[in-house]
Amino acid sequence: MFQHLTVIRRHVRSTLILSILWLFLDGAAFAGIKTIDSLEFGGEAIKALRDDIRQSIYVVKSGRDPEALPGLVFYRYRVKSQDTFWTILARTSQNIDTLMTVNGLSSPGQMETGRDIYIPNMRGIIYRLKKEDNIVSVSSSFQVGAEYIKKANNGFIANSGYIFIPCASVSGIERSMFLGTGFIHPLRIGVTTSGFGTRRDPFSDRLQFHRGIDIACPRGSKVHAARDGRVVFTGYQGGYGLLVVVRHSHEYYTYYGHLSKILVKNGDVVNMRDPIALSGNTGRTTGPHLHFEVRRGGTAVNPGILFR
Repeated sequence: MFQHLTVIRRHVRSTLILSILWLFLDGAAFAGIKTIDSLEFGGEAIKALRDDIRQSIYVVKSGRDPEALPGLVFYRYRVKSQDTFWTILARTSQNIDTLMTVNGLSSPGQMETGRDIYIPNMRGIIYRLKKEDNIVSVSSSFQVGAEYIKKANNGFIANSGYIFIPCASVSGIERSMFLGTGFIHPLRIGVTTSGFGTRRDPFSDRLQFHRGIDIACPRGSKVHAARDGRVVFTGYQGGYGLLVVVRHSHEYYTYYGHLSKILVKNGDVVNMRDPIALSGNTGRTTGPHLHFEVRRGGTAVNPGILFR
């Protein structure tokens, strides 16, 4: 059953990525998405991919005629058991920001075997346009010429859609989140007793998905903000018991559950390492511990891969 659920999750992720690609690739271009079966250097597809990436960097960085920019193409590749995020980067001449944003990755560890990923023939990022955005504001924000953005997107720049910005980069903060240097451990002492992922529920003995990690610690231990942010929830919430939720940059949220006392209030701005609560045993729990959870948007992310 759980293999079936894994397949469904992969299908949902793949469908989401494809729906984003649809927004800036016309039907003909989308139908022409290419497949790479192997990342071996001798293959024609991998050679064409690497050549286009070199050409696009040269054109944008040296201010050449935008017509010399290769047409934007996406290659589909199914991750093999010997692949890692880093080997795929090296063999495709891509960079961290591109693979991260195009494939909606939260960490390098999500490059799991059997996952379909998409590799563009340029370095750059997928960017979601805000209502107030236009080609001039986007060009200024990312320091990439408007003519190159237009060319990469076939001249189509639509409000509230997604575009590909060639040779653009994410912020240092967002990259640090991805690389696992963005969060500190919320406790000074404690032992992880239950990890992220499928486990047997301690009450029902049924297999369930655990969206965070449980850290056993003495009741009353200081709980610290794992990163700078703003408190968006404090109070009692179901199985979490007393709970604090902090919103961070780039749609990350941290959850601190089963608390005995809350030291902050809604709207408070907190800095990394600030005490925000005391650990406890409230809610659905078998003993004193902290439930720590990280979400990006509405999706749970393994906290263990984000700690410094």
